[in-house]
Amino acid sequence: MKRKAVIDTAVGETRCAIYEGRSLVEIYIRRWSDKGMPRLGDIFAGRITSTDKSLGGAFVDLGIGPHGLLKFTNASGAPRLTEGQMIKVEIIRESIAEKGPVLRFVDVSEMTDPTALVQISLADFIKRRFGPEIIFEEAPVNFVEDAVETVIALPGGGDIAIEPTRALIAIDVDKGSALSGFDVSKTAAPVIAQQLRLRGLGGLVAIDFPNIRQPKQREQLLDLMQKAFEDDPNPVKIASLSRFGVMEMTRAVKTRSLDALYANKKISGAMLALKRLEREAVSSPGAQLVLTVPHYIHKWLADDVIGWEASMANRIGKRFTLEAGTQLSVKADR
Repeated sequence: MKRKAVIDTAVGETRCAIYEGRSLVEIYIRRWSDKGMPRLGDIFAGRITSTDKSLGGAFVDLGIGPHGLLKFTNASGAPRLTEGQMIKVEIIRESIAEKGPVLRFVDVSEMTDPTALVQISLADFIKRRFGPEIIFEEAPVNFVEDAVETVIALPGGGDIAIEPTRALIAIDVDKGSALSGFDVSKTAAPVIAQQLRLRGLGGLVAIDFPNIRQPKQREQLLDLMQKAFEDDPNPVKIASLSRFGVMEMTRAVKTRSLDALYANKKISGAMLALKRLEREAVSSPGAQLVLTVPHYIHKWLADDVIGWEASMANRIGKRFTLEAGTQLSVKADR
């Protein structure tokens, strides 16, 4: 299958949209505010801070972010892990929710302090996931905010609501004005598969379907769900409908989801503001621009902890000012 990665390198973040044929299947974002954070495939020198026999592993200080968990191993050549020891580890799962990254032992380390040794770029990550034959192109990726909507309308009536919680991903399928709960459920199955992959969601997922009592329909729905996930590169396991109409499934994930990223309203709002400022600069060449943002975003941008002002000036010139207001807007003084 022909795959394409569309890269949008903007001030404050880089976005990457993955297409299989004409279908948008995955989205990845790297923000400047997360610079240096452990990513899938990165190599770090870390210090063991403690071991926990009940977890069967050790906690490792990586020098940035929450401590990672390294499972004990019986691999040949692996040393006995002790507190204070410096080791080299690979990130095999990024921090998800309140859990730190999961690590793989690589070697002992002669470093004296925790630090990053190898951090792969977004493009290299994409090549590792999809292979070197994937096609890259540069173009705007402006639709990401729509990808994390809680409620998604279904063709023919009804909708699904996706709500990530600390324990699981809860999905409610509502038939709305549609006459048949089974028909809505059949329509929902491929949409659920598409949404979970697109948003990078996983772990335990509980799907509350409309009341479906007929055994044949329940079996058909399970079959439809399994077929909907056939092209998902992540491991997926799906259980039959429970007596209460809930279908449980798991989807293995190793990277941070879009929903987790956009849970930070302040930084997400700031990134949206910067993209609008740059778009207005392109449509209004030479004009003086005034970027107005809500107060909770204004302080973060005004402090300029990521160095966005100099980068924006290099792109569009020093022709913009930042103001606090009640809502986001960009005005051009022509």
